[in-house]
Amino acid sequence: MLAAVFHDRLDIRVQEWPAPANPRAGWVTVAITHCGICGTDVDEYLHGPVVIPTAPHPLTGAKVPLVLGHEGAGIVVAAGAGAGIDPGTRVGLENSVGCGHCTACLSGNRQLCPQLAEMGLMMDGALAEAVNVPASMCAELPAGLPDEAGALAESLSVAVRAVRRAGSVAGVDVHVFGAGTIGLMAAQVARSAGARSVTLRDPSTARLGRAVAMGFEVAPPGPGSGRVPVVFECTGTAAGLADSLSATSKSGTTVVLGVHDRPREIDLVALLLDERVILASLSHAMREDYIPAIELLRQGKIDFDSLITDRVPLLGAVDRGFEPLVTDPERHLKVLIDCRQ
Repeated sequence: MLAAVFHDRLDIRVQEWPAPANPRAGWVTVAITHCGICGTDVDEYLHGPVVIPTAPHPLTGAKVPLVLGHEGAGIVVAAGAGAGIDPGTRVGLENSVGCGHCTACLSGNRQLCPQLAEMGLMMDGALAEAVNVPASMCAELPAGLPDEAGALAESLSVAVRAVRRAGSVAGVDVHVFGAGTIGLMAAQVARSAGARSVTLRDPSTARLGRAVAMGFEVAPPGPGSGRVPVVFECTGTAAGLADSLSATSKSGTTVVLGVHDRPREIDLVALLLDERVILASLSHAMREDYIPAIELLRQGKIDFDSLITDRVPLLGAVDRGFEPLVTDPERHLKVLIDCRQ
């Protein structure tokens, strides 16, 4: 089969790759229809291997080279014993695998498992014609919900978790720093949760223009837009974090979603004097985040189509997918790869 395989920094190859074997007990084979390229994938392309293992992963045994892709949707084509999912079922892939017996896994938060493995990073992923995954990773897609929307459910569930972590935003003014895919998703989830107002803040006029088209208030970073009770930091930059903290009101909450590539300085005295809270929000859980994300998509509360800036066949995943995201990031949000051949 065809797959996009990570070999090394700046070395992703769309190549022939062994097709999945018959799935073992509790696992299924999914024929992938669509898979998104994530910022994490781009980081691996530019700087990797970062989290992709160079020695066998303790849970999966996977290491470089491996198939990328952790934002997948598709159709179950084979099921192992006890999987509980019939072939022909359309599914979205939540993407995380845990050890199954630690406190995090037993509480439904396998994304916090010490041995966490994510599809497409620590095991073969969904930028391929097919992949084997545990049935526990699969959520059935409702009739009428496009596969493209299913492929965006993973990113959306990151936003769902962040808004849930913030506590109730109903009737509250919210600012979101970073008007990329996750920022625009967090803004939409906050709006659907009843926020009084949602303002996107980003230095890019192009990205702010997209936010305006989606019905949001916008403002550049900096001190001129006041302070609000709930702020989501989706930039992953030092300036974005500093601006997010400055924009959080007394007794307010800053939720950090951005992935930072180095330690950041924080003024703890200012935090103390204002009795503010900083929360981190990592990934998602199936029951609390991924399934609710699919429901938001089913209800039409998320404008997913506006987030898709290109659709590319699997053969073009590198030159028409990864490369434009690197060279022209302001023009792109989510690039979807069509894995059907």
